[in-house]
Amino acid sequence: MGQTTLFWSQSTDLVPADAVTVSCYVDAIPPFAETELTRLYGHVHSSLAFFRTSRPTDNVGTYVAWQEDKPIVLLVFRLENGTIHVLNEFIALDAAEVRRFAHTVFRAFASARAIRFPAVQAAVEALPYPYQKHNAKEDWIIDLPAQPDDYLAKLGRATRDTIKRSRRKTARDFPSLTHAIIERDAIGEDMVRGIIRLSEARIAAKKKRFGIDEAETQRILRLARECGFVSVLSIDGRLAAGMICCRNGTHCLTEVIAHDPAYNDYQLGTLCYYVTICASIARGVRTFHMGGGREAYKARFLGVRQDMDCLEIYRSWKHLALIPHRAARTALEGGLRQIKIWLLAREKSALTRGVFRALMLLDRLRRRKR
Repeated sequence: MGQTTLFWSQSTDLVPADAVTVSCYVDAIPPFAETELTRLYGHVHSSLAFFRTSRPTDNVGTYVAWQEDKPIVLLVFRLENGTIHVLNEFIALDAAEVRRFAHTVFRAFASARAIRFPAVQAAVEALPYPYQKHNAKEDWIIDLPAQPDDYLAKLGRATRDTIKRSRRKTARDFPSLTHAIIERDAIGEDMVRGIIRLSEARIAAKKKRFGIDEAETQRILRLARECGFVSVLSIDGRLAAGMICCRNGTHCLTEVIAHDPAYNDYQLGTLCYYVTICASIARGVRTFHMGGGREAYKARFLGVRQDMDCLEIYRSWKHLALIPHRAARTALEGGLRQIKIWLLAREKSALTRGVFRALMLLDRLRRRKR
């Protein structure tokens, strides 16, 4: 992407009344980006901590839209093989902001043929460029009150009763039960791996494919040590349930949640989730992100699902025609996503179980070939 330069443009041709200016930092992330990303978006997957630990850091640039000397949009991106890859995930942009960004980067980078947002909420119906959009991810979000007791009071009666029974039963049968929060550099690798192993055992019991390999384990460990914490329930000094979470300002994201199946009768997973949320509230968290998936317990914990789209924008129809494989792959990704959602809605059917078993078998064969 060339030497570090700063490109400025007055955007009055796009939105005259806004008095918006834009700046494009090539091969650079400005010092103010970390604070502004947290203020504008909150989600961990749109933070510098996430980019540093979970994404390649070479050839990264920054786009900033300013209004009255204050950033209103800040996007970190990479130009690779003719595509502007936006690193920010789980963000919302209005139509004017999407148009302004596309206009700016297509003008600044002559080699860019396409722009890719991996997870965005954006209105693009009037976009003056060819584009593809499909549902790609979801996040369950809990707006938290200021006090743990207020959160408990908001839960449904059945969920409150489950939590109370779990507390009474575990205290009676396992008086050595303890809860601890371990933060950032104090997080041990064995602790992270232990929680991931419990998660893998739970997924395997459901005859599903487990998505955390060694590379993903290392990424989660790096991110947790950079900005996260581990919430652990222990019995007789051994891991019984745990959560790996990461924090960005007043936002917190669940990376992994798991419990030992030996304690299924004690609803230890539910109890771990509840005490982790309460500990987060006490530490100033106001928005709790439960991650993706369609598990029913997320709604019981007051999570509200927000769907995110993958958005591909092309410079022109001519440029789209020059990369038909890219358009075909994006269309295939959208189709597979819809199939996955359809299967998850029918998780207990024989057809779905058969599909998941086949996927597990294919995954084992793929790993053996490595």
